[in-house]
Amino acid sequence: MILWLFLGLLVVSSPFQVKAQDSFGDFLKEELEGFREEKEGFNRYLKEVNREFEEYKRITYEEFRKFKREVLKYWDKYEDTTRKKLVQYSEDLKVKRVFDFEKGELRIEVRGSRRELRRKLKRELRDFLTQDKRKAFSRDPVLTGIEKRVKGLKYVKRASVDREPVLAPVVFGKTKPSGSELERGIANLMSRGSIRVKKTAKGNVSVFRVKIPPKRVLRKAKLYKPVVVRESEKWKLSYPLIFAIIHTESYFNPLARSHVPAYGLMQIVPHTAGKDVTKFLFGRPKILSPSYLYNAENNIKTGSVYVHMLYYKYFKGVKDPESRLYCTIAAYNTGPGNVARAFVGSRNLKRAIRVINRLSPQGVYSVLMRNLPYNETKDYLRKVSTRIAVYRNL
Repeated sequence: MILWLFLGLLVVSSPFQVKAQDSFGDFLKEELEGFREEKEGFNRYLKEVNREFEEYKRITYEEFRKFKREVLKYWDKYEDTTRKKLVQYSEDLKVKRVFDFEKGELRIEVRGSRRELRRKLKRELRDFLTQDKRKAFSRDPVLTGIEKRVKGLKYVKRASVDREPVLAPVVFGKTKPSGSELERGIANLMSRGSIRVKKTAKGNVSVFRVKIPPKRVLRKAKLYKPVVVRESEKWKLSYPLIFAIIHTESYFNPLARSHVPAYGLMQIVPHTAGKDVTKFLFGRPKILSPSYLYNAENNIKTGSVYVHMLYYKYFKGVKDPESRLYCTIAAYNTGPGNVARAFVGSRNLKRAIRVINRLSPQGVYSVLMRNLPYNETKDYLRKVSTRIAVYRNL
C-alpha cells in the first residue's frame, strides 16, 4: 500500500506528467474555446435566419397585397388561388380562369358581353387545360414577385418548378392528350357548360361554368404514387396516410397555397414545418421558397419528413400506434403544442403524453375532437383518419 502511494507521488510529481497535464489543459481550453465560438457562430446564424424569415414574410405579404390592389381595379371581388382552387388572371386582368379541385368545377369569366366570352372561350380553355406547372408558376405575378425578391436572401433554398401537367390528367384522363382528343374534350366541355351574364359595379361579367366529375380529380393521386411510396418507405410511414394528408390539404391541387403562407400538395409553411424539416435534413434551418415547394418531389419529401418528426420525435413516447397516429394527424394541422393543450391545458408534451398513455385510442380521439382549440383541426383529424382507407388499394 505504501509502495503504491509512493509510486503515485512519483507520477504526480514527475516533470513529464506536469507537461502532459499542461498539454491536456491547453487542449481542453482550446476545445472549450472552439465549442464556445461554434455556439456563438450558430447563434449568429439563427439570428440571421430568423431575420430573413421575417423579411420573407414581409415580401410575401407585400406581393399579395400589391396584386390584389391591381385586380380590384377591374373586378368587384378579389379571388385568389387557395388550397383547393386554382385561380389565374390574364395579363391584362380582364379574364379570370378558375378550377375548383374539391367541387369539380371549371369556370371562365370575362369582363364584357356574352359575345366577348364566346369569342375567347375556346382559346382560354385550350390554354388553361394544357399548361404545365412551370408555365402556370411563371404567369403568377405573386409567386414570381416573391421569387425575384427572395433571391437576395442568403438562406433561401430554391429549385426549378417541374413541368407536371396541372389539369390535363383531371379533365382528359392523361397527361398529354393528342390534338384530336384535346379538341373533342374542349367541344364536350363547351356543349355541357352554361353561360350567364352578371352585372357588377365595374360592368358586366360573362361567366362560363362546367362541372367535372369529382372522381376525376382523384386521378391526380396516381401521378404521385411513385414518390409518395418512396418517401413513405424511407421515413417509415404508411403511404395511405401521406395520400390522405395530400387529399385533405390540397385536394391534389399542385399549385395550392394559403394566406399563411403555405405552398403545394402538402401545404408546407416555410417558417414552421419548413424550418423544422430543413434543420432535420441539413443540420441548420433554411427558408424554402415557393419554387422549391412547388416542385412535387420536394414538397412530398418535406411533408413526409415532417410527419416522420411528429410521429417518431414529438410523440415518440405515445405507446399505442393508433393513439400516436391521431396525435400526429392533428399536430400536422395545428402543431404539437395545441395537441398537448387538448389533454393538459398547456403545451407541455411530456405531461400530455403521460395522460395519452392512460387512454385507449378511441379515448384519445374523443379528447382531441372535444378539446382541440380549432374546429378546422377537428374536421381535419376526422377527414384524414377516414381517408386513409380510401388509398389502401391505390
